[in-house]
Amino acid sequence: MHWHFDHLAFNSANGAHLQEAFSALLDLQPGARPPFPFPGRWLYQGSQALVHIIERDAFSHDHLSHLALHTDSPAEMVLQRVELSGLPYHLTEVPGESLWQCFVQLPGGLLLELNARKTPQTPAR
Repeated sequence: MHWHFDHLAFNSANGAHLQEAFSALLDLQPGARPPFPFPGRWLYQGSQALVHIIERDAFSHDHLSHLALHTDSPAEMVLQRVELSGLPYHLTEVPGESLWQCFVQLPGGLLLELNARKTPQTPAR
């Protein structure tokens, strides 16, 4: 199984200042975002959304939410590997896409998002 960097995600009460900082520093530009049930911003370099900003009033300060990787391996292979690890996880699906997001809680507190495409063999969750 081969992994590729996908994005970094940050939690923020108001992501405008993060968007401005990433734009000034890395020339990232705002762009399209799937219709998640919470507000946020995606910042792009070309066609890749390198930074995701999750916006909720409950966040008292900006902080790293998670690191995301993606693979071309089938989602069921990723899930099998995650289950064998014994680490706690939860699954979600990107709205309007056949993409699974498997959020794995790593020792020490870092949250890792593993993305993989659903296939006809992927079990329903």
